[in-house]
Amino acid sequence: MASIRKFRDKWRVEIRRQGHKSMSKMFIQKKAAEKWARDTEVALESGDLHNLSNKKMGDMIDRYFEEADIPKAEKTVLLWWKDTVGHLKLRVVRKSHIVTARKKLHLLKAQSGPNIGQPIKNATINRRVALLSRVCELAIEEWDWLTDNPCHIKSLAEDNERDRLLSSAERKALTQALVDHDEPALLGFVLVAESTGMRAGEIRQLKWKDIDLATGGIQLQKTKNGSKRAVAVAGTALEWLRDWKQENGLRFGGFIFGQRTGYYPFYYDKGFGQVKEAAGIKDFRFHDLRHGFVTAALTAKKNPVMVSLVTGHKSTYMLKRYAHLVDDVALDIAQAVEDSRESN
Repeated sequence: MASIRKFRDKWRVEIRRQGHKSMSKMFIQKKAAEKWARDTEVALESGDLHNLSNKKMGDMIDRYFEEADIPKAEKTVLLWWKDTVGHLKLRVVRKSHIVTARKKLHLLKAQSGPNIGQPIKNATINRRVALLSRVCELAIEEWDWLTDNPCHIKSLAEDNERDRLLSSAERKALTQALVDHDEPALLGFVLVAESTGMRAGEIRQLKWKDIDLATGGIQLQKTKNGSKRAVAVAGTALEWLRDWKQENGLRFGGFIFGQRTGYYPFYYDKGFGQVKEAAGIKDFRFHDLRHGFVTAALTAKKNPVMVSLVTGHKSTYMLKRYAHLVDDVALDIAQAVEDSRESN
């Protein structure tokens, strides 16, 4: 039987069983101590203790590859983690190991996007740690390979906020440059981004089966946050999609966007850089179109919670970043409540 005792501010588990060496371990939370005791006793009964104790971080990542359908970009990140910490046995890995490995991420450079060739930013590093943390949580909750998550470390400070919006003149120049560009899909790609606030990666993966061209409703099956969500496209963007479907049908393997050469999914980076240059637009990124969508929605005094549901912001980050616009919404709500009370 396992004994669990409070020792100062921690919980000490000790397991003694005939024919086995005594085992003990310290935990901050009693719940974690109880779980380790149960798992260890089960492993002793089944004879699996030796096999489990020799599992490594690399084994955990390999099992995740086998059981999960993950994007190529995530697999690349996890392969980096496997090369860096894969040799560590799960029973000895600690937060300090992850912190040490994280420092090596600062030496990496962005392979694509506007920051190509530059050191990756803290926000990217935090996301890469969060991905490994997700695998560790699975190992805890479903596999019983871990009792604690070594990735529960303090996030790095992020400073990625940008307030770059297109002026009306810039937007007009950009639109003309898009119309003149020799890649016809690029215009629609930008129009959909402006109309929906979707991320570039989400737009690239859009298929005709995801959109109702009669209403403009879109059901996103795969998103950055891993959950489905509904958005809608309207106006010029919806008209462009209807015309595009009539011209191309299922030419791009069911994907909405593809190159004029027939290649799909669509790669926008090079073309978007060319139209920005042609339009004389400086310091503007494709992701800033998403920022413009949120700003326009909140300026129109749409409910911030509803806007976050459409854009897929799961944290309070959006509300903090756009606090100056949310304040106006809050004032409107307060006044509406007051008017309602006065009329009763």
